[in-house]
Amino acid sequence: MGQFSKPWDELTIADNFIFCKVMENERICMGVLETLLGISVGHIEYLKTENSLENFYDSRGIRLDVYVKDADRIFNIEMQTGNYDDMLLRARYYLSSSDVATTKRRTKFKDIRETYILFICKDDPFGEGIPRYTKISKFLETDRISYDDKSRNVFYNCSAWEKEGNPEVRGVLKFIYGLKPDSSLALEMDEAASLAKQKSELEDEYMYFSDILEDEKEEAREIGLAEGRAKGLKEGLAEGRAKGFAEGRMEGHAEGHAEGLETGRHQQKIESAKTAISLGLSEQQVVAISGLSPEEIRKLIVN
Repeated sequence: MGQFSKPWDELTIADNFIFCKVMENERICMGVLETLLGISVGHIEYLKTENSLENFYDSRGIRLDVYVKDADRIFNIEMQTGNYDDMLLRARYYLSSSDVATTKRRTKFKDIRETYILFICKDDPFGEGIPRYTKISKFLETDRISYDDKSRNVFYNCSAWEKEGNPEVRGVLKFIYGLKPDSSLALEMDEAASLAKQKSELEDEYMYFSDILEDEKEEAREIGLAEGRAKGLKEGLAEGRAKGFAEGRMEGHAEGHAEGLETGRHQQKIESAKTAISLGLSEQQVVAISGLSPEEIRKLIVN
């Protein structure tokens, strides 16, 4: 199921909405970063993703789950419960978008910040059955020269929590996977998630987004239905016109009344247009279906 599609009571730390609310706790967010990345993190600052990563008006914008920085580094934490096929490309795009958004015009390349892209996956994203996948870059021809572009990509597989040797990391993975928390950080995350679930204003916020999503789905269904009706009507009318034309031609030839045939064709166009108008199609669609001019269509609508 997609985001905002689950009932409020069924949400867990593995759902983006709850995860993001828990990560708003600075102490917990720093704990997750330090535990899962094995580094020490100073005071962090939350970045506004909706402003920071809309780099160009015609480029693909992105909304990140948790996007923070300390004095020297940038961190993006993503909760992922499915759709692992394009994760490596997503990580690349997130990194490049972050670079553009956080680098000023006069910044020297050597001063570009070290950036961590951390994916926490409920299941195995790459199928090797290990708890952690860490990307490194290196030269193909030699290992004697280090390749460090300050990009760090780490992917965790919570389903392999039993294979993780670090007890704090194992506890976090186990909890996110859906089991009872048994480490200090996992217990703190569990408490924060429970408190978030008790806040009526957060439930209202979640339901608001859920309603918007449902409205968008309904609108898409209606558009698809209208397009399908229009296509079917156009094909059906085309077939009917062809049949009517053939029959009319035979009758006209037999009776010698060419004028009557033309009148019949025009009347059929009018009936086609009336049917299309009754379905609520646009003027342009009615013109395409019936073959009448826009002026004739407007007269039919008025009458």
